[in-house]
Amino acid sequence: MNEKAITENIPENEIRTQLALILQSDLFAQSDRLGRFLRFTVENVLAGNAHILKEYVIGTEVYDRKTPYHPSQDSIVRTEARRLRAKLKEYYESSGKDDRIFIYLRPGTYVPVFRRNENVSINGSKPAPANGLLAEGEGVSVAVLPFADLSGQPLSTMCAQGITDELIHAFVRTEGIKVASATSVAKFATTPRDIPSLASELGVQFVIEGSVRGENNRLRITSRVLNADGFQLNSQRFETEVNSESIFQIQEQIARAFISRARPEQSHIRYRKATAGTLMLSVYPLIVQAEALLDEGSALDLQSALAKFQQAEQLAPDFARIFCGISQCHVEMVLRGIYPSSVALAEAQSAALKAVELDPNMIESYSCLGCVQALQWKWEEAETSFKRALQQGSHVGVARQYALFLAAMRRFDEASYYVEMAQRIDPFSYRQKITGAKFLFLSRRYEEGAKLASSPLIYGPMPVEAQLYIAFMNTRIGNKAEAKRIAENIRPDSGAQLPMMAGIAEALAITGDKEHASRLTADFKLLSSPPPISQFRQALLALSLGDSPTALSLLQAAAEVKEAELLWIAVDPRFDSIREELAFKRIVSKVFPD
Repeated sequence: MNEKAITENIPENEIRTQLALILQSDLFAQSDRLGRFLRFTVENVLAGNAHILKEYVIGTEVYDRKTPYHPSQDSIVRTEARRLRAKLKEYYESSGKDDRIFIYLRPGTYVPVFRRNENVSINGSKPAPANGLLAEGEGVSVAVLPFADLSGQPLSTMCAQGITDELIHAFVRTEGIKVASATSVAKFATTPRDIPSLASELGVQFVIEGSVRGENNRLRITSRVLNADGFQLNSQRFETEVNSESIFQIQEQIARAFISRARPEQSHIRYRKATAGTLMLSVYPLIVQAEALLDEGSALDLQSALAKFQQAEQLAPDFARIFCGISQCHVEMVLRGIYPSSVALAEAQSAALKAVELDPNMIESYSCLGCVQALQWKWEEAETSFKRALQQGSHVGVARQYALFLAAMRRFDEASYYVEMAQRIDPFSYRQKITGAKFLFLSRRYEEGAKLASSPLIYGPMPVEAQLYIAFMNTRIGNKAEAKRIAENIRPDSGAQLPMMAGIAEALAITGDKEHASRLTADFKLLSSPPPISQFRQALLALSLGDSPTALSLLQAAAEVKEAELLWIAVDPRFDSIREELAFKRIVSKVFPD
């Protein structure tokens, strides 16, 4: 059985998402060894190692059988395989009946097979609305033109060729997209590109083109989406530092990242029940611009992103992706210390519910709702929403958001899985870099996190918020001079944003420079009332300055108004100095009653 037959061209991230759902179910949560069996076989198939899945290998790797081990005399693997098949059957007849991907083992083999649940894909979506967003068709069709090498260096030449191949490969494995073959596109590689004629001849709606510039080991890759009439709809730029050993990995990750940002999210297109209509194409550039600001921008840029989403809403009030963006803008404002959080959270909830109403099968819809519910401390409801989103497929934002939710719940092993999933999809994302650094800090992997500051910029520059977490991690391992250097260096790039100023002052205080920290606190009135930032952040600052009573008082006030950022209170290491105090424990119990 070849790899295509085993996976049915289902993206790896979706298979891993389905694997996680199975392993987290009640049926498998109490069967560690069966879960290990399933994970071992799935991961080996995804790695292209299906041929090694023999009885002897599983016996030694999963069931710890030692040499001499004779499968003919020890039936552990055969017995457990029967149990695993039965468990999977029971799972898909109960809690997994509406999952979008089946994972199963056929009798007589230990190689798992993956296929889609066509009933969910076809029947789980409402008919396409007649509102101009969608048109009659079966997904969208694209052609990938050879990327231009603008530098003529060996590394840039290799990258240009590789990126083209990786994009074609990744598009083929993306839901709702049909790709013109490389052979049919090849004849346009040496002729001037008349996009409308090219699109017409190939019968495609969109053309992907791009370029690669290189200087020594630094590369800049620009990818663009053009409409069939030749107008540019989307452009993404990736900066990286590579060498001949890492170039293949980087090419694959750039392709994944580009597609995760440019692909259609509307469920009717993903299920190939419709194609993009004229209204969707008209607002798409505005949405992509807003999403870029949401990902890469500072707290001030969130307002610009929100304004663009709201402008798109006026043009296309039935487009769920717009409401997901609006919801995420408000969620990010809350997570960046806006005060009070209740107003922004109400707006986030309203937009998330609208997205669910418009397109409940769009992957992001329920994830946006899950974020709001987590910030409202509705833990069970939030987890239900995140899992429903994960059942729809793989998405970098969903994986990242669920990872942070799990971290807040102190479920770090599960959170790590989803952080790594998001990292595989789009390691160039600014929000992903912030999430990665924050997760390492919350999970107390300080040594690992501190090294991020000196790591090669394989995935581009590190955002200031991520650098601040790196500074905190350096203080935890005694590198206070390095932490102070980072805090001082990021201040000019922080734009005098009050939450960032509070974080910088906090970092300086922890390094021992309380005079500088106190001056910043006074200059920006960070501990004044009414609060200019969340009381949660004020409490952290007061604690760093040695004022535990004020910190506790601020936390109590934050708990009374259900301030959203208190979701981190159980795991943030900065509260360790007061964690055993009764007053602190009472606050934690308000946030996490169970």
